Amino acid sequence: MKDILKRIKKAKKIALFSHESPDPDTIGSSLALCRCLESMGKDVGLFCGCELGENYNFLEYYVRYNTRNLEDFDLYIAVDVASDNKLGFFAEDFLAFFNTIKIDHHSVGTNFAKLNLVKTYSACSILVYEIAKKLKVKITPEIATELYFGICGDTSIFRNNNTDSKTFETCAQLFNYGADYRKIYNEFFDKKSVGYVKLTSNALLGADINEKYKFVIMTASSSDYEKFGVNDQDDIGNLPKTYLSCGYKIAVILKEKSDGIHCSFRSKFEYDVSQIAEAFGGGGHKNASGCNIKKSLNSAKKDVEKEIINYLKVNNY
Repeated sequence: MKDILKRIKKAKKIALFSHESPDPDTIGSSLALCRCLESMGKDVGLFCGCELGENYNFLEYYVRYNTRNLEDFDLYIAVDVASDNKLGFFAEDFLAFFNTIKIDHHSVGTNFAKLNLVKTYSACSILVYEIAKKLKVKITPEIATELYFGICGDTSIFRNNNTDSKTFETCAQLFNYGADYRKIYNEFFDKKSVGYVKLTSNALLGADINEKYKFVIMTASSSDYEKFGVNDQDDIGNLPKTYLSCGYKIAVILKEKSDGIHCSFRSKFEYDVSQIAEAFGGGGHKNASGCNIKKSLNSAKKDVEKEIINYLKVNNY
């Protein structure tokens, strides 16, 4: 932490990287850190290694992603990025750079930066909040809102088993700093387009259900995104939780995108889907993990089905 704070204070131009297929935590923590660094007089750029959707547009700084040239910066910081392959099309540039930092909270991943700070909090936003406090920057309502948003995302609004007392303590402090929780719920968690509702309904109705081993596999093909007019970067990763509430152990949705199949795994408390995601080079949390598979949708679906069954058999589930 001390070394990272020194590098941040010394740097003049800092590039912040979110992981591909961004979620609320990588976006919220990155935007908040951006504001913190700018309040210190730093020149800050935001980068994400994939095409971006519009579902985060309600956050003012979101439009600044991927609008700068990487050669402009003297420090690179990966925020909420577990492994270098999650940097997407910026991975090669990041790994080749001489001055890099990783700030993360995942229990699995790789130390791909020159300096790596990992604390297994419920959200990376909590770690960024700690860094902001150590940097002695003013926590504005905008910063508080972005950090609160990140925590809500990675805890599924305080429903995941990673939610602990530190989560609530941090949120209480952010609330006192003016976090606009109504904006977060209204503009992101509750607001849905008609196309989004149709896409998710189609995925739910077309799900393959394995009654023997009690798991569910859903799909969203590229043609589905096109048919319903939904950007393939819009977040539908938590959709599998619908089937968990029906009594199934594990549920996954496979999303067909231009760079392969993006898989989002969800599970009940006792089932560790990070182990399944790791088999495909991914990872994440015990009950919420993901991976990318560079195969056709049908092939990826068969592979995921085999791996889920193998996991359940090996662990006598």
